[in-house]
Amino acid sequence: MIRRIRLPGWIIIIVLLIGITFGINQVIAKVLAESPEPDEEIVDSSVYPGLHMETMTKETELYTLSVSRPYTDNEQIDNPMDEWIDEQMAEFTSGIEESREMLKANNFRAHLNIQVQTEKIADKLYILEFQAYQITGGANGMTKMKSFVIDLNQNKRLRLDDVFELDEHVIRHIQMLITETLYSDQKISTYLLDDIIEEALVNPDEWKWSISQDDVTFYFDEYEIAAGAAGSIEVKISMEDIKLHLNEQFAELIDVDIPDEEEHIEEEPYSEDSMKLDPEGKYVALTFDDGPHPAVTPRILDVLDKHDAKATFFMLGIQAEYYPSLADKVGKEGHEIGSHTMNHQDLTTLEFGQIQSEIQQSDDVIETATSNTPTLLRLPYGASNNNVKRIASKLGYSLVLWSVDSLDWKNRNAAAINREVMYNVVPGSIVLLHDIHPSTADALPQLLTSLKEQGYQMVTVSQLLELWGEKGVGPYYGR
Repeated sequence: MIRRIRLPGWIIIIVLLIGITFGINQVIAKVLAESPEPDEEIVDSSVYPGLHMETMTKETELYTLSVSRPYTDNEQIDNPMDEWIDEQMAEFTSGIEESREMLKANNFRAHLNIQVQTEKIADKLYILEFQAYQITGGANGMTKMKSFVIDLNQNKRLRLDDVFELDEHVIRHIQMLITETLYSDQKISTYLLDDIIEEALVNPDEWKWSISQDDVTFYFDEYEIAAGAAGSIEVKISMEDIKLHLNEQFAELIDVDIPDEEEHIEEEPYSEDSMKLDPEGKYVALTFDDGPHPAVTPRILDVLDKHDAKATFFMLGIQAEYYPSLADKVGKEGHEIGSHTMNHQDLTTLEFGQIQSEIQQSDDVIETATSNTPTLLRLPYGASNNNVKRIASKLGYSLVLWSVDSLDWKNRNAAAINREVMYNVVPGSIVLLHDIHPSTADALPQLLTSLKEQGYQMVTVSQLLELWGEKGVGPYYGR
C-alpha cells in the first residue's frame, strides 16, 4: 500500500529541490560571470571584418577553463553560437557538481577548453569550427564539434539549403558520399555503428557541416556514430564529387578571389641586445597574457608608451589570428612577444603530438602577424610535465612563468591589483598581468608610477634572462 506524503513532507522536498537548483545556478553564474565591459570601445582591427573574438580563461581549485567566443554586431548570428557555448559550459559545471568530492579526493582539476578555427571563404563569408573538450573525472574527456557558416553580407547564418539545391535525390546522394567515406577510412571503420549512422543522417537540418572551395566537411561528436575509440570524426567530401548540387548563387560567391593580406611592412625587429642591463640595476619584467584584445591592448600600449616602459606580451594564437595588425603593433612599439599557445589548453592533458601542434600553430600565426618567431613560451595555467618540457626544448623555447601574480584575473579592481603587485615585487620579479581586463588597463598608470618611484626600470623577460646568464628550457620564474 502506497502511503501519502503529508503536507510537511512535500514542503521539505520542495525546499530541498530549490536549494539544489540554486546551488547549481550559482556555480554556472560564477563560470559565466566574466563578460566584456559594455562601455568599452572596441577597435575594429580584426583580420576578419565584422567578426571578433573574446577568449575567457578561468582557474579555481576545482577546474580550469578557456573559452573562445566569436561575436558580431548581429544577435541573430551570435545567439546560436552563444547558446551552444553556454550549453557546453552548463554541462561542464553540472559535471563539476557531480564530481566535486572525487575531484577534491584525487587532487584533480576538471578542464574545459572551447576553441574555434576560423576560415574566410569569401568576402565576409566565414566558417567557424568549434571544438569543445571537457574532462570532469575519469580517464578520458569528451570532445564535441559544432560548425557555423555565417554570411555577414546578408547578416545570417547559412543553412544547408542556402548552399545546396536540396531535394530527396541530393540528400540521398550526400548521405551515400558520407557513408562511403566513413567506411573507406580503415582507422575508424571497425568502430562504426551502422544503425546509429543511419539515424544520424536522417535529418539534414541536424547535420554539422562546413564548406570551402576544396571540400565539404561533416562533423560527428565522440560516441555519436562510433565507439569512443574512434574519437570525434570529420568526413571530408571533395568538391569535385559534390559541386553539381551547389546552389548557383553560392557557387559563384565562393569562386570570388580573396584579397591578399596586406603586405607586412618590414621593420627592424626588437632585439634583447638593444639595451644592456646594469648588473647592479633594479629591474622588473611586466608580462601580459591572453591578448591581443581589441579594446584593452591598445590602452595598455598607450600607457606603456607614455611611461617609456617595455613589457613582454604572451599572445594566444587564436587572438593574434584575429588581430594581426594589433599583434604587429605590439612588436613595432618595442615590446617582446612570446607565445601562450594557440587555444589556451592545459597542455598536461594532451598527447605528445597535440602539445606540439598547440605550440607550433601559435608560432605560425604570430610569425605571420609580426614577422618574428617567439622564443619564450608561457604555459596556460602554468601547467607542465615532462612531455611539455621535452617538446619546448626541442622547439627551442624557454618556459617562462612568474614570481608575482597580480591576481587581475580575480580582483577586477585597479587598486587591489596595484596593492598585490607592490606588496610582492622585488628586483628581478616577473609579474603576471592580462591585457584582456579593462581593470588591468585602469591599474597600469599608477602601477608604473609606483614602480618608478621605488627605482624600478621596466624591461623584457629576455633582458632579465640575459642579465642572469640563463639559457635553455627552464622554467624561469623570476625573483
